[in-house]
Amino acid sequence: MNAPLAGKVAIVTGAGRLRGIGRAIALRLAEDGADVAISAIARTPEAMPKHEREVAWRGAQSVSEEIEAMGRRALAIDLDVTNHSAVREMVKRTVNQLGRVDILVNNAGLALVSGKKNLWETEDEEWLPEIDVNLNGVYHCCKAVAKVLVDQKEGGRIVNISSLAGRVAQPQYGGYTPAKFAVIGLTQMLALELAPHNVTVNAICPGSTDTDMMDGTFRRTGERMGVPFEMIKEGVKRFIPLGRQADPAEIAAVVAYLASPAAAYITGQAISVDGGIGMR
Repeated sequence: MNAPLAGKVAIVTGAGRLRGIGRAIALRLAEDGADVAISAIARTPEAMPKHEREVAWRGAQSVSEEIEAMGRRALAIDLDVTNHSAVREMVKRTVNQLGRVDILVNNAGLALVSGKKNLWETEDEEWLPEIDVNLNGVYHCCKAVAKVLVDQKEGGRIVNISSLAGRVAQPQYGGYTPAKFAVIGLTQMLALELAPHNVTVNAICPGSTDTDMMDGTFRRTGERMGVPFEMIKEGVKRFIPLGRQADPAEIAAVVAYLASPAAAYITGQAISVDGGIGMR
């Protein structure tokens, strides 16, 4: 069995949704041999979509159990990435319980306004949380893990999840688009700073992906335009050269590659995984 990440320990943030990129990443890294700490904000059953309630989904804990069933070690952590002291505690817990940290995947994200409002219609209470989660959360996690990787003196990998909306501006996206653009700049800066320590830092820019978060954008767009959610979702596919949304596992495959020894000479890059729509 090929296990390019055997003996490695990964942290994946924002990995608590059943239909999410974070869960797919955590499972793929485990398949490739890594032990994984999974973090997410705890949600009550009432806050979960119907398909999660139907399977008694428990967020990060459920993902942790999936990983343990694969024969890997896992750690489920309730985490708000905007809380810098909580982020430091998460990293400390991971080192204490799993022995080290080799890989960080900053996947936690928040979209409150996307598909709904123009900038001048956006409230501060909508703008600021999107900046805080999508940019400051990445900063807090990178800062805490980078220190560990430098001290370990064994190299490492950081993969930040940006977005197609962080490469090509999207209207009515509130703080999400500006924050995702900034994540690419942060990625390049940190790649230069960590290169002497053999730590690579890259970003992935997913396009439209079949997740609950993307469905939320489609619903808000549908409400704004007065058309059914399903019509928006199907309409988007017509603009994608490959004619479909990405499966979260396809995003996870690129993360796994960047985390692997095969990608040791790739750093400071922003890689689009978007079915070709970014070419248009």
